[in-house]
Amino acid sequence: MDRKKIFGIFGGFLAVMLVFTILSRAVSGASMAKVETVKISSGMIEHKVSGSGKVEAGKEIAVYTENGQRVKEICVQEGQSVEEGDTLFRVEMEDLEEQILAAQQELEKMKLQNQDAQSAHSVEAQNRANAKNRAAEDYHQAVTEGDSTVAEAKAAWDQAEAALQNFLAAGPPAPTPAPAPESSPEEPGQTGDDQKPQSEQEGQGENSNEAGGSKLQSEERDKKEQESKLTAPQSEQIDKKEQPKTTGTEPQTDAGDEPGTDPQAEWEAQKAALEQAVAEARSAYETAVSTRAERVKSTARALEDASMQPATDSTARQGEISRQQQELTLNKLLALKEAEGKITAPVRGMVTQIAITTGDFTTNGTAIRIADTSEGNRLVATIDKSDQKYVSKGSPVNISASGSKGKITDYTVSNVAENEQDNTLLDVSIELPEGVLEAGTSAEIEIVQKSKNYNTVLPVQALHEEQNVYYVFIVQEEQGVMGTELVVKRYEVEVLDKNSTNVALAEGMLTGDQDIVKSSSRVIEDGSRVRKM
Repeated sequence: MDRKKIFGIFGGFLAVMLVFTILSRAVSGASMAKVETVKISSGMIEHKVSGSGKVEAGKEIAVYTENGQRVKEICVQEGQSVEEGDTLFRVEMEDLEEQILAAQQELEKMKLQNQDAQSAHSVEAQNRANAKNRAAEDYHQAVTEGDSTVAEAKAAWDQAEAALQNFLAAGPPAPTPAPAPESSPEEPGQTGDDQKPQSEQEGQGENSNEAGGSKLQSEERDKKEQESKLTAPQSEQIDKKEQPKTTGTEPQTDAGDEPGTDPQAEWEAQKAALEQAVAEARSAYETAVSTRAERVKSTARALEDASMQPATDSTARQGEISRQQQELTLNKLLALKEAEGKITAPVRGMVTQIAITTGDFTTNGTAIRIADTSEGNRLVATIDKSDQKYVSKGSPVNISASGSKGKITDYTVSNVAENEQDNTLLDVSIELPEGVLEAGTSAEIEIVQKSKNYNTVLPVQALHEEQNVYYVFIVQEEQGVMGTELVVKRYEVEVLDKNSTNVALAEGMLTGDQDIVKSSSRVIEDGSRVRKM
């Protein structure tokens, strides 16, 4: 085979291989996923929270009147706007006049009852004061008289005791000596007594005096004379012995030497009498002390009872309170009469409830409720509780009223609270000035919260999640059999913040020259060959 033929065959082979390569690339390119790529950027993540609700009155005011008034006429309807001072309803004047008269009579009766109670209280207080004064007088009198009686009894006891001691100090009388035997006559002119020795004569004189003294004590029974005679000085007894003596042959005898008189017995009798007097005086003293103690104790208890504070009695105070309440009721009835039975709106607002009926009587409850619009209204909208971290007091809010394309801005959230009917929802309140929106208007809200500026921000479509792990696909060039190819690589990332459109990633995980897959025409995985759209 010549060279020309060999080159021809080789050229045909190369042509066939080229055709197959082109066909293979065409088939391979047709099977590759087409991807759209983006690069990281910087920016903020905005969170938008939406909700809807209704405009409510800023506050409701209850309108009522006195209990038991017959309603003559109702002048408003629910939902009607009223101005301050507009008549809401009227009551029957005839019934009102009767109630005023009854209230006046009841008030006068209460005043009289209070006066009677005050008078009785004054009389009772005066009686207690008099009883206390009398008890004090009785006590002091018992003390004074008792002290005097005890002192007198003590003095009598001391006197009797002194008399007894003085009597005992004098001692009992000496025994009377036996008569001396008769002797022969002495010298003429001398008596028998003159012939006795001097000492014997003195002894006879003393015996005579003691006998005479005993006789006087038994006759007179006088304590003072007894003491004076018992304690007479020895000089008086000597004087008695020196008194002239009678002369004769018979010896001289005193009264105490009379037959039947016993000086010792008289002395014992007098001693017993003095001891009896001491015992009686002591008994009288003890009786006086006991009597004084009992009387002082009795009068002291009476004084203590009279000095006790009376039990608390609030009857007068209760009566005064009832009178004041009755007076207030009467004043309200008189004020209603002065208003000609008209009950008016206290503020500008809207009637939200009417709880009375024409012809019926009013009760203690509310007659009419009015939504006060004089100070503005309040919009209350509900949002999902999952958005709670993006809404707080002071967050700016945009309001769109139903039927209006315009937005109301420049207002902020005034309060965030859990919904009372559904704990998965939150109630967001926005205070609205007067004239912005009427009560009862439906509206929608949008709250936008912006994050800080992030350096790594991607569209949320570029983020993938698997088992709570976030990752992205990055397009890279690789050298293959048939030349350079594009493949994707999986990179795990850390999410800092995201919303429905964008996601912020931690810095340093991606670079600005990398192509991140945003979307793909087919499902891709780590290592898949792709081509850019």
